[in-house]
Amino acid sequence: MGIVRDILGGDRVHRIIKEQRAQRSPGRSPGAPGLNCLVLGGGGREYAIAWRLARDQSVATIDVTPGNAGMPLFTRILDFPPDDLGRLEQHIVASHIDLAIVGPDDLVAKGIGQALGRGGISSVGPSREAAKVEWSKSYAKELMAEAGVPTARAETFADAPAQREGLERWGVPVVLKADGLAAGKGVLVARTLDDARVALASPPFNGGPVVFEEPLEGEEASLQALVDGETVVALPPARDHKRVGDGDTGPNTGGMGAASPTSALPDADAQRIADELIAPVAKALVARGTPYRGVLYAGLMRTADGWRVLEYNARFGDPEAQVTLPRVEGDFARLMYALGEGRLAEYVAEQPLRFSERAYVDVVLCAEGYPGTPKTGMRITGLDQLPAGVYAFHGSTRRDPRGNLVVAGGRVIHVVAEAGTMAEARARAYEGAERIEFEGKFYRSDIARQEVAVA
Repeated sequence: MGIVRDILGGDRVHRIIKEQRAQRSPGRSPGAPGLNCLVLGGGGREYAIAWRLARDQSVATIDVTPGNAGMPLFTRILDFPPDDLGRLEQHIVASHIDLAIVGPDDLVAKGIGQALGRGGISSVGPSREAAKVEWSKSYAKELMAEAGVPTARAETFADAPAQREGLERWGVPVVLKADGLAAGKGVLVARTLDDARVALASPPFNGGPVVFEEPLEGEEASLQALVDGETVVALPPARDHKRVGDGDTGPNTGGMGAASPTSALPDADAQRIADELIAPVAKALVARGTPYRGVLYAGLMRTADGWRVLEYNARFGDPEAQVTLPRVEGDFARLMYALGEGRLAEYVAEQPLRFSERAYVDVVLCAEGYPGTPKTGMRITGLDQLPAGVYAFHGSTRRDPRGNLVVAGGRVIHVVAEAGTMAEARARAYEGAERIEFEGKFYRSDIARQEVAVA
């Protein structure tokens, strides 16, 4: 055997076999009842999507790429990147995938959802052209003007000289928006000229066009809707908290927490507002020959003059998904499957969408340094000590070589609590937040405070 091993190369052969196996999908045997699902992404939003799918009897399996350290509890993690289209297509065939849902903005902007849909499966994710409503703020403003959607007055400046000239003309306060994707950090309210100048010379604003926008005053809300061409179906509204500090102070983040339902936009008004502020844009995209199919998120503000659209996102919100998807009653997987196949109107006519009356609050536990460069590698403990009705939706976690759960990014754990009242859900969420520990942990202490005060 030693001679044979030497001829074949010994460890070298085993290494080659391992490498070749890594290039193939793990596959799945055909014939099992139910939907085989694939979720692309690895943050708190994708955890929420997979978590909600796992609660449907219609779901047989859930695969995720790249996933995070919490998802193996109820999914199979794939060992290839989510933007490797060739590997995705091979895996879809080998594992008999029926439904794919694209989570992160960067994958949506690449049109991955549309590409997967060409393979004959149900895919939830718009085309790159339709998703431009998120990845280009100037395009979104142009589209809103065309569709007659109320929004703040704005002007786009293409380069630094134009931006400097525009700043002198606009003055302050002014809202600065980086034109492209910026992970939720590309918006700044500049209240002094010096602040504006510093921002325009710094990432992400110094990398291309910048939209100048008039500041609006009012109450914010988040409204997500399922969009299939001109069919628009509202999901439960939520209230997000973007700034890093209590009282909405400090820089913008990807989101420090959320609550649903919200007094800012009651459930009963969701479809009407979606018809007024999302449907016109959906119709405009159809007219342009780039129909939208997927989830369209509208960041809204209720001003003294009525509702205004702050921005559109071409996917589920994060952390809005964590508090709204648990409130979607019925078979969420079948609903997504119908959306991806272009049968949303038919499906909701037979299965009208209903919202749970339960209250959900998400408190995000963040790593030291966030929203700048976060410190990582710290061990996480206390997940086995959570109160009843409290869930840990992993955002940025991984396993170290010893198998310990450790911090892997800025927004580490979403502590999601449910209860019959908002006050109880909020209390549970903060009790859970206190029990989870890692070095440098911080979080806002005022998530959903407005909701409890109103209630």
